[in-house]
Amino acid sequence: MTPRDTKTDILDAAERLFAERGYDGTAIREITRAANVNVAAIHYHYGSKEEVLRGVTDRIVGPLNERRFKLLERALDDAQPHPPSIEAILEAFIRPDIETLQRLHQRGPTVAHFLGRTYMDPTPWIQQMAQEQFAEVQTRLFPVLAATLDHLTFDEIEWRMSRVTAVLIHLFATWPDDGMTDAQADDTLARMIRFLAPGLQVPAPENATKEVASET
Repeated sequence: MTPRDTKTDILDAAERLFAERGYDGTAIREITRAANVNVAAIHYHYGSKEEVLRGVTDRIVGPLNERRFKLLERALDDAQPHPPSIEAILEAFIRPDIETLQRLHQRGPTVAHFLGRTYMDPTPWIQQMAQEQFAEVQTRLFPVLAATLDHLTFDEIEWRMSRVTAVLIHLFATWPDDGMTDAQADDTLARMIRFLAPGLQVPAPENATKEVASET
């Protein structure tokens, strides 16, 4: 078995176990048994269970974010010289997740449940890891949102997008064990956009003070 195969086997096994039991409910030795490796292999390649979780998450989230950036750039180009619509921004944010889960076929529900469990985990270092993984998304996405939602403060946009993310995480956690058909996935994406867009665009509370969104 090559080093690359060993690392992949460890991540595959950990992904399944974390999806079923969560991080705290999964022991290193359970990962080694499922991956058919010894504990030394995990320590050699990853050093700790914490780094295994980070490795599983990185290999999913990295490509997702790259797809988000491409769709966001397309939305910006299509809307020139105006800011893109909130629906176009939401599609750039949400579509990559649903596309990926569909493309993974039988592995899709496992990845969905893994993401749902991981991002709902209140453990501080896991929350910090999630913030780091999505820092570039926030840096690129929020100025576009600020231009489209120019009646809102940056803090209000940030709060509302955290609610959008919560809905997306709930979708992961409740993704059907037998997956979705392409038609069901397309319908889910469309319904999420129709549901979330009005909430993002609703006028700010009367006592909110408009700030300069470009300060970020």
